[in-house]
Amino acid sequence: MRPRDILAANLRALMAARGDLNTLPKITARSGVSNGTLDRIRRAAVATRVDELHDLAAAFGVEPWELLRPQGPSALSPLGLLLATHLDGAARDDATHRAAYAAAMAAIDALTTTSGWPPAREPAAAATPAPPAATEKHGG
Repeated sequence: MRPRDILAANLRALMAARGDLNTLPKITARSGVSNGTLDRIRRAAVATRVDELHDLAAAFGVEPWELLRPQGPSALSPLGLLLATHLDGAARDDATHRAAYAAAMAAIDALTTTSGWPPAREPAAAATPAPPAATEKHGG
């Protein structure tokens, strides 16, 4: 799959998940990316400039690389991505980061198991897997 196809799919998913950014004019107002360019991005008709990718990600409150991450049945939902981005920025130390990660995973598991997809994960044998360390943030 081409990066522009992944971006288009992620844009459509984020628009569907966010009532405040569910139309191109709303995204244009928040991001500064023109309505025509957004339409071409949504249809995967154009390769997007890095600056536009940055502005679009900022409008949705995610990192630019997250818009290029392929989604699938086992991938995080847009809600999961927004939650992860918020938690990554809110944690001030490793212990807080780990606790927030565990709570977020429990919340995501509860939401996804009630809808039936994705399938529930197998219970952990000993403990919840450790999240990436809070000091591994990229971008800026």
